[in-house]
Amino acid sequence: MNRAAAAIFLALFCSGCPKRIDFGPRGQITDAQELFQLTRSAQERVVSLQGDGKLRVESPQGTGSVSAYLAAMRPGLLRVEMFDFFNRPIAVLVTDGQRFGLFQAQENRFYQGPATPRNLSRFLPVALPSEELVSVMLGQVPFIPAERMTLSLDEKERVYILTLHQGAVSQVLRVEPGNLRVVRSEVRGARAYDLEYDHFKEHGELVLPHEVKLLASTADTSLGLRYTDITLNESPDLTLFDLAAPEGVPVVDVDEDGQSLPPVALPPVSPGS
Repeated sequence: MNRAAAAIFLALFCSGCPKRIDFGPRGQITDAQELFQLTRSAQERVVSLQGDGKLRVESPQGTGSVSAYLAAMRPGLLRVEMFDFFNRPIAVLVTDGQRFGLFQAQENRFYQGPATPRNLSRFLPVALPSEELVSVMLGQVPFIPAERMTLSLDEKERVYILTLHQGAVSQVLRVEPGNLRVVRSEVRGARAYDLEYDHFKEHGELVLPHEVKLLASTADTSLGLRYTDITLNESPDLTLFDLAAPEGVPVVDVDEDGQSLPPVALPPVSPGS
């Protein structure tokens, strides 16, 4: 057998060999509770991010993607700026977890009110509390409260399968053995959404997925986020989360359900005051 044929044979032979799973320095984990605690600890190390990315939305109302500047800090501080193809501002969302402000460039209006999921869905096609939205952007998975847990190893996908059970509701977590980060979360038995995390990158001692996908199957909607240039756990400029309206832009107050509120009636000015 000549060298070329031998090389081809070796490549074909090796391609059929299962790759060795990298369990990291701890080795394989066999206890579900231990894996859950380690996974939760690993994802909670990221507390803030800021930088550039791309947002993509797929929904019955349409599909599209835009450039974005993002700043997020736990528990509920968030700023998202969207830009069109020509880098012109489309919209800016800011929330401190309690209140929100939304500037819509096309309308030249600034909406403000309680930071309810309904109001935040004016900007993003998913109705989530700001704390939960920030967690998802930071690569964290909200866990259901579990009565029990089960653990198995999927050697084909090379991931742990950690399942949380709460009555008729279950959450299946696919966990990467090396960095102990969730790569997919699926909730069944309750109205919820699925999460997919991919392209994990190291930032010093921190690990963050640079691709985030939220799938709301009941609404036939998905929200994708891809980070292009970000920093982690740096103290952000808190003025980024200023809720004040841009100067000269009309303000629209909305209630918890997103309905416009009438202007506040000012008391009449008494003579001589």
